Amino acid sequence: MSLPHSTTKISIEDLPARVAQRGISGRVFLPGGPLEPLALASAFLANPQAAAGLTFVSLMIPNINLTDWAALHPKTHAEVFLPNQGVGETIQNGQTRVLPMHYSAAYRYLCQARFKVAVFHVCPPDENDLCNMSLSADANAAFLDRDIFRVAIINHALPRILGAPNVPIGCFDLVSEIDIAPIAIPPQSRGGEFEAIAQHVAALIPDGATLQAGIGKLPGAIMSALTGHRDLKIHSGLIGDWALDLIRSGALSDQNNALTAGVILGSSDLHTRLQNEARVRLLPISQTHDGATLAGIDRFISINAALEIDLYGQINCEYAGDKTIAGIGGALDFLRGARASRGGKPIIMIQAEGKGGISRIVPRLTTPSVSITRADAPILVTEYGSVDLEPLDARAKATAIIALAAPAHRGYLANALKDLNL
Repeated sequence: MSLPHSTTKISIEDLPARVAQRGISGRVFLPGGPLEPLALASAFLANPQAAAGLTFVSLMIPNINLTDWAALHPKTHAEVFLPNQGVGETIQNGQTRVLPMHYSAAYRYLCQARFKVAVFHVCPPDENDLCNMSLSADANAAFLDRDIFRVAIINHALPRILGAPNVPIGCFDLVSEIDIAPIAIPPQSRGGEFEAIAQHVAALIPDGATLQAGIGKLPGAIMSALTGHRDLKIHSGLIGDWALDLIRSGALSDQNNALTAGVILGSSDLHTRLQNEARVRLLPISQTHDGATLAGIDRFISINAALEIDLYGQINCEYAGDKTIAGIGGALDFLRGARASRGGKPIIMIQAEGKGGISRIVPRLTTPSVSITRADAPILVTEYGSVDLEPLDARAKATAIIALAAPAHRGYLANALKDLNL
């Protein structure tokens, strides 16, 4: 691999010392999701002193990115936007700061905060000396046009995605080469327990709609229920294995850019299938989560899950009791975009009952915060049906929510309603 004179090549083992030299007492951006640089984490573990004084910032995805970067050294810090059980200890001791921002706000933070170093994880340069961004384009653009020291981890094992952005090798100050497969998520079961919810959601989606969804069993069940639809498009924060169902069934539109997202996060089969897929386009968060862009997409339908809703219409997406297990992420960005879209539908799915038959529809939330306020009322879907909460007054809203609870809990909720100030 030939390099411009302005770019230096070093081994991954020597990279921490060079990052520390450039970023001492400053922020270092790291890619997250499928491109978390695990080889760099191993190199820092072998030289933890190099992490002293650094603050690592990344769009880590809970349960996918488990490295606790702040734990490298007592004087190391980290900033994350979604709580992650893997970094719970350093959150407790203050080394990791959680910034509870919507994804669109997180991108603005990356653009505006002061950084010393940005790390990129990219494919080797092609014959035109362009490095493909592979599986993720969501945050890279925040660091391309700034006075910042840019480091590229050139990974020969990354899939080159036809619709991902390319950057010149010459824009990097320092490069290291590795050959390590990216993070992949094993194919998940279809989640038969979500069949009723999936059918209710599918009934709300017309042919020709543009969809947003996340990862996990529930989005997979939804997409499996849509294989009989036609001319569907995706505009989402990420593309998961559920896209394979739409592609194989012919439900996905033939239009260019029918699969638009910031990140490809799924199995190695998904990576392989999307390498040369002409309908894929990977874009930065400033475009995937932009409110005006989403509002301008006709029949834009956001499909997100939540953990709990109360009779006021307040929604919890983050807490199981007082334990943080998730974050709001881009859910509200997409919900508001779908509500503003002509023919759009903001769908929030909640299982009526959780483990042990506990109702996830409650009189009042007891969580430390509210993820989605009642003023952002969505179309609520449970196993027992769906209802658009926005046009309803406070008492009608509560009554409609009770009707979507498990039958065993409706009497209790109806009695509780009498004591609420509605």
